[in-house]
Parts: sequence; C-alpha cells; structure tokens
Amino acid sequence: MDKDRSWELPDPFLKPGGGRITKKEEWRAQREYYKKLLEERFYGKMPPRPDKLSGERLLTQKIWKDDGLYEKVRIQTGPHGEIRYNVHVFRPVGEGKTIPVIIPAGTFFDEDIAQMAVKQNFSVMSFEIQEAAPDDREKYKEGSCYKAYPGYSWRALAMWAWLQSRVIDWLETQEFADMEKVVVTGHSRMGKAALCCGIYDERAAVTAPAGSGCGGMASLRLNGSRLGEGIGRAERIGVMLHPGNFCYWLLEEMAAYGTADGMAAYRENEIPFDANILGACIAPRGLVLAEGLDDIWINAFGTQAAWLAAGEVYEFLGVPEKCAIHYREGGHEYNVEDWAVVLDFCRVILNGEDKKTNYKIVSNKEVKCGYSWRNPGPKPVESDPKTVYRQKEWSFL
Repeated sequence: MDKDRSWELPDPFLKPGGGRITKKEEWRAQREYYKKLLEERFYGKMPPRPDKLSGERLLTQKIWKDDGLYEKVRIQTGPHGEIRYNVHVFRPVGEGKTIPVIIPAGTFFDEDIAQMAVKQNFSVMSFEIQEAAPDDREKYKEGSCYKAYPGYSWRALAMWAWLQSRVIDWLETQEFADMEKVVVTGHSRMGKAALCCGIYDERAAVTAPAGSGCGGMASLRLNGSRLGEGIGRAERIGVMLHPGNFCYWLLEEMAAYGTADGMAAYRENEIPFDANILGACIAPRGLVLAEGLDDIWINAFGTQAAWLAAGEVYEFLGVPEKCAIHYREGGHEYNVEDWAVVLDFCRVILNGEDKKTNYKIVSNKEVKCGYSWRNPGPKPVESDPKTVYRQKEWSFL
C-alpha cells in the first residue's frame, strides 16, 4: 500500500504560514491567497476590469410566437475599445427582472434550451470568443485580448473567463437583469472557463461548470471512471497541455507535472492545489456540477472526490446546500437534463423555491474519498453507523 499522503487532495484550511483556519471569518483571506496562487501558477494574470465598455444592439426581434425576445449585442471594451465580440441574448418579452445566465457558446447555443430557460424567467447571454480570444493554439495570440494586454500572462481559459465578466459588466446597465442572481456556466473547456470566472468575479451568485474535466472540477491527482480510482483513464494535465494539444489553455509550466501520454501518475502530487481548491474558492456562493457518468473526458472519480472535498468548505461556512452535483447516464454533452438541474438549483438557492430535481448537495453523511482531513467545524454526530467514514490506506494509482 502506498502511504504517501501527498496524493490526497490538498487541505484548503491549511494557512500558508502554518496551522489551520478555525473561524469562518478567516476564509476570505484564505480564498484570496488561493486566488493569487492560481493566478501565478495556473491561469496566468488577468487584466482588471476596463474603464470603458459599451454594448450596441445590432438586432432585436420577437421569437417563439412572440413569447421570447432575441437580441444580438456587440460588446466593445478594452484599453482603447479594441476588444469586440457578439453576445446573443434570449429573454422574456416585457418588463421585470430575470435571472441572467452567461455562457460562452456563441451561435451554437441550443435554442430549445434557451426557450426552456426563458419560460422559467431566466435570460441567457451566449457570447462568441473567436474574435477576442480564438480557441486555437496559434491564433489565440492573434485575438484582441492578447494584443490589448501584452503585459499579462493569461492564457485562453482566463481570457474566456474575462470576456464572461465583461458580459456581466454590460448586464449592470440592463433593466432586465437581476444583478444579485448572476449565473455563469459553460461546458467542457468552457466549463473550465466558467469556473475561472466564478472564482475571480464575485458578482457570480452561481457557478455551474458542466463536464469541465481536467483544468476544471476534475482532480489533477486522482483519476478514474465511474467505477473508481485507476479504473479507466481520463485526460490528465500533461496530455491536455502537450504542445500538440491545448497548451494555450493554462500556463505552460503546468505541463511538467504530468506525462505526455497520461498513462500513469507522475508529479501531480507536487501541485500545491487541486480541483477541490478551485471549487472551494467559489464558497460561500453557489456551485453546481453537471456531469455524465459515461463521459470519458471528465474523470468521474476525480470529479466526485474533488466535489466532496470542496464541500468541506461549504460545510464549514454553514452553507452545504449551496454545493451540489448531478450525475446522469450518458457522455460528453450539456443536455436538457443537465440544464433542468442547473436551473432548478438556481431557483432553489436564489429564489427560495422548492427543489424539483434530484441533484445531490453536500452532506456529512457522505462516504468521503481521496482525502483524510476534515473541515475544522464542529464534528458531526452520525446517526447511522453505516455512514461513518473509516480512514483507509490508499493505494493511489
């Protein structure tokens, strides 16, 4: 048995100078420490909110037999207004506040899902990225984000997250958006970007990364399918950041912690953070994960373990109901079932409505895995002996 605890998910309560935080009031400083660490080691440094931003409506029309409204908006921002991109808006007809959902899906957003959301009094902003930050390892440097801010170390995921935040800036000028209920979401690589946006933009009341995998809510250390650790393989950091793959998504030095083929663990245990830290940085705001059990990209085991570990922070802060996950049968997509869960979660924690879908929230009765530490709050009283976690000797990978 391998007793090397460095392969456990890192303890988010450990202070950088030693010891553990013990009070809720200490979490903000701890969170700021991790945000800076992720900026230096993972995402790269992002520019601040620009002073200037405008949004011009290029098209406005009623859709769905006049039950909805579609608008095409042209965002212009950056130091000299050189960053421009389109946002496709789907919202209810008429006045009144809506829950705004921002997603980097461009023109590929499913209109049926947009209609489902609008019927529930959500507005959806689907923005394009190709002009400002192309999803291409060569062309992303030709985008206006890279050119407008040459002194910043950010890579593509951070650029997409930054563009998501600029849509939030625009929403602050719109009467239809309830700015206390902003939701940022995305799928796959855009789920990684949405997670980054939620970490750095506290205006996001809910962050909903779907199928985000490596670089998102899947553990960098622990890897496995729905059947458990080491059974099946999902994308690892060394593979993802290989020069022939997606080396432009995150800081290039992260690739050194993994191998080019990803067939075995390497130095991932030396990374001073993991996906649970990313999720914890959202707390105490809402976090909901939507995942497919047969999705070979997401690292189902590593995602579950990271979600449980992030949930320790939510339990410590007294808001376990704001940390949720939903698994469904099926593969790598963001489908109607996923959206139904995300919208339901938002209605529950933002509007106080009753829960209608079967997403799971953090519970101290969960069988924990991937870590042996616990949050420093009061020790829960277990009523069912079958749910008591018994620490074991891990055979990590």
